Amino acid sequence: MFSSLGDDVSMKRFFQILLVITAGETIFMLPFLIPRLLRPLILESWGLTNQDIGLAFSTYGLTSILSYFLGGPLADHYSARKLVSLSLIFTAMGGVVLALFPSKLVFIACYGFFGVSTILLMWGALIKLAHLCGGHETRASAMGILDGGRGLSAACMSALLVYLLSILSVSSDSLFYVYSAVSLFTFVLGLVAWVGLGDFVPSETHEADSWTLSKAQELLKRLDIWLLSYLILCAYCGYKSLDNYSIYLVDVLKKSLADSSRLTSYLFWLRPIGAIAAGFAVDHLVSRYKLSRFSFLSALLFLSGLSQIILALNILENFMMIFGLIITSATLVYALRAVYFAVFDELKIPNYLIGTAVGIVSIIGFLPDLFFGAVTGSMIDNYPGVTGYNYVFWFTGVVLLSGSGAAAWIMMLAKVKHA
Repeated sequence: MFSSLGDDVSMKRFFQILLVITAGETIFMLPFLIPRLLRPLILESWGLTNQDIGLAFSTYGLTSILSYFLGGPLADHYSARKLVSLSLIFTAMGGVVLALFPSKLVFIACYGFFGVSTILLMWGALIKLAHLCGGHETRASAMGILDGGRGLSAACMSALLVYLLSILSVSSDSLFYVYSAVSLFTFVLGLVAWVGLGDFVPSETHEADSWTLSKAQELLKRLDIWLLSYLILCAYCGYKSLDNYSIYLVDVLKKSLADSSRLTSYLFWLRPIGAIAAGFAVDHLVSRYKLSRFSFLSALLFLSGLSQIILALNILENFMMIFGLIITSATLVYALRAVYFAVFDELKIPNYLIGTAVGIVSIIGFLPDLFFGAVTGSMIDNYPGVTGYNYVFWFTGVVLLSGSGAAAWIMMLAKVKHA
């Protein structure tokens, strides 16, 4: 798994790996997990529309764009201890503001703050750590463990939140307790990270001395880097589409708020299964058959797009079939997240530029944070009922299919280059 740790993994290093994984998901609980699980309650409590919350997500995307650009080089120059712990502490502060039920404007502004606190300090460092710890042969496994572990953290937290709601009256007061509890946990984890990650330094990080601006600029001239950026954008649209399932269950499938939250929470448990299984499977098949990881990305994107289009066609007649397709779609999306940051070896990017490369591809790849919520929220609000959701599924499906084509294009470029 994490080859750089050797066969004899100390309890301290195991704790550090667990801490990195937990931090990697906790950082996104306040801006994303809570709205994904409790979106109908947030809309009701704040008097927001789907378009309003989409604008909040877009504000997050706007501030995160600059953060991706600056955060990549930061990850190549500064320790994970400083970046991860400060990111958690600042994000917890934003959660405290939300727990006080601010105005709609302040709610949206908090998402702008989250775009900086979660991305500038955390993201590049997180991906680079997993990349370095994975070694040359198990990149996808390492990414799968990171994302699967993050998914397990999200699933556990979502289960606790559902339980908390089951013993509380479902009201705005419930949101106060939820935001307060998650903010406190995030803050405490930041302090633990400051103490616990002091000597968590993979052996390859000494190569950071080789980083120069001219070498970083060379990455911007490569077509495969831009294609990878677009591929990640398409996959991330699929991931962002999960945000609409809870409200889809209520609006179209006529489930109660409690049932919608419970059913949506099941999707979180698919993330560790899909991500870890995909990571190990891809590394095994790549090692055995010398296949490109981009071939798996192309197949996963194609199947993800197909599942969205089937939902849009309304050809499934009973709830179990529809929810089964939702489960399939979510599993495919989670599998994608385990693979698309494991391809830097195939692009021949040196370790001392990994953080910078992550920053570059993330600027384009995570643009859906800027537009996806607003676009799909507008579709749902302007075309009530099943029609609006059909537009959302069509839009997402076509984007995912185009991402499959981008992965195939990268493979074609690699064949020409090495012919």
